[in-house]
Amino acid sequence: MAFLHPWACVLVSCISVSLVGEFNLSDLYPPLWNESPGQFSDYRVENGKHIIDPWVYPERMGMYKILVNKTASYFEKFAPDNEQNILWGLPLQHGWQYTTGRLVDPSGRTDCGYETGDHLCISVDSWWADMNYFLSALPFLGAVDSGIMGISSDQVTLSPPPKDQTKFCLDVSSCQSSFPQTMSKWNTFYKHLQLTSSSFDDLLKYLWDAHTSSLKDVYKVFEDRLEYYSEPEADFGRDWCVALDYLATSRFPTTFIRVSEFQKALPPRVLVSGDKAPFISNFTALQNTVLLGLNLLHKVDSATGFLLHVSYAFTGSGISNVAVNLKETVQGLRIWKRGMGEQGRSTGLKAKE
Repeated sequence: MAFLHPWACVLVSCISVSLVGEFNLSDLYPPLWNESPGQFSDYRVENGKHIIDPWVYPERMGMYKILVNKTASYFEKFAPDNEQNILWGLPLQHGWQYTTGRLVDPSGRTDCGYETGDHLCISVDSWWADMNYFLSALPFLGAVDSGIMGISSDQVTLSPPPKDQTKFCLDVSSCQSSFPQTMSKWNTFYKHLQLTSSSFDDLLKYLWDAHTSSLKDVYKVFEDRLEYYSEPEADFGRDWCVALDYLATSRFPTTFIRVSEFQKALPPRVLVSGDKAPFISNFTALQNTVLLGLNLLHKVDSATGFLLHVSYAFTGSGISNVAVNLKETVQGLRIWKRGMGEQGRSTGLKAKE
């Protein structure tokens, strides 16, 4: 359990960032949220099908917007104004990817995504965009299939990307065929969402099960896309995937406020050669610290009985002489993950009774 301090604890929920003062949720919406489609009728229709182009930023964001709106009533019992809707993490993360330039063509062969070119374009060569595709298409089409979206499964289809079309499923039928286990997990989440007896923790469990499954299905398929990036950015992408496994194990609450806070600690731009946390001058101290922690977490997680001990001392905004000491073995990580898993939680609850 000592490993939770400081890194895993930071990842789970202990980032010391707060939203100060009065604010409206609308102040924190992802970029172009209000301009994005909010209902199926906002998309074009061909032969009785709603056609959505997920390679245009507002259209992919619109998928999330419809999903969050259609599921709002199921979260009313937890808090007003849809703030506790745990699907908020999906559009907020996509907005962060857009804001930080991670949806552009990293190969530089096209102007897709660039301010000087087609700035609303989402590049199929972007590793972040491809991984995110399956965290938009699968939960969205899974919701359609569950019936909570109000249209039948054959009434919506997604436009294919300009290349590598066979790597992407485009409708409920093809996604079920290509990713049966993951689509089943999304269906399980929506099934429990509609049960009045489901607790908040129950819903987090099923959401994270589906979330991590969506990424594991396609990680190897798009791993070659990381070659377009600098070594620091490619490493960050890999580190982020490992960190998500720990967030999932801990059932990090992906609500509007919590994710908005959390993302303040993430890199505000694409990493370039020479960027090395915790010494990136135009990052905040918190961003430097979290970036370093993600990398160390990945190293420890990947090791086999290897004792990692790394110590840094640095000075940053509000941080002076911070010592980073990670002395836990992989066995310690595995103990923590077991303890945070279903069996460990069950044992803990019984002990409290």
